[in-house]
Amino acid sequence: MPPLFAIVTTHTTRHLRRCLLGVAVQRRRPDRVVVTCDGDGADLRDAVAAGAAEFGLPITLVRRAHAGVSRSGQVRNNAVRALAADSPPGDALLVFLDGDICPAPVCFAAHEERAREADLVLGFRLDLTEQQTEAFDESALRAGNDPASIEPQQSADLTAREKRYRRALLLRRFGLGKPHKPKLLSANFAVRLRSLLRVNGFDELYEQYGQEDDDLGRRLYGAGVRPALALTAARAYHLWHPTRAPGNWNDSPNAARFARGGPVRCVQGIENPKPQGALIRSEHP
Repeated sequence: MPPLFAIVTTHTTRHLRRCLLGVAVQRRRPDRVVVTCDGDGADLRDAVAAGAAEFGLPITLVRRAHAGVSRSGQVRNNAVRALAADSPPGDALLVFLDGDICPAPVCFAAHEERAREADLVLGFRLDLTEQQTEAFDESALRAGNDPASIEPQQSADLTAREKRYRRALLLRRFGLGKPHKPKLLSANFAVRLRSLLRVNGFDELYEQYGQEDDDLGRRLYGAGVRPALALTAARAYHLWHPTRAPGNWNDSPNAARFARGGPVRCVQGIENPKPQGALIRSEHP
């Protein structure tokens, strides 16, 4: 069976421990975990070391100094570059999570199962409210249950979204619909390493908030990568925090760049990265 690697992207320790808890209780344990950080603070190093010790989770930590502006695409690519140094097979499955996402114990197994039929698996997130986040029950999560009381409408919204994705997938088969739909959400998705390398990973010219995942999805589709859906199967909980997201998609600082489009294989990505500070790599067994 091809290896499965978990990649956790963060710039803060805020919800990192619970993200790592979710990774640790997976029914399909990852073969390796990489935490990649948009920052080089000792607080990030200490939080990863503490999580590795508490959960018995070997973690490779990659940090670099914050560049003064968010470069989440480049930070995700840094994790892939760290993995590539050990020459993993092209069919390795990379499961990407944001550091404020706690995956349900079935999440990775669902991604792996769907990946039998496709090189790209689309997940999503169930947004917990501030109250649900405060009431987060770790023992319930370990037992395979929701860690908070999920409202019926929250589950219904996720189910409805998956139905919309299925419709977008059907339209795609007939050459219809938007070129980046169904949407790839970088907070919870899986992709084969070979397909990610084909498009040179995330486009590192995207900075600040938004659209770098839409761009990756569009380029993967442009390269002929076929997606599978796991929005409800690969359940993942988004822990509440004040959002940086603009109220309107078109208000994002990257909306104009996305509208201009670009090549399927981005110019500055996993290969030929945008200049950044030195990477600090450490192992936490």
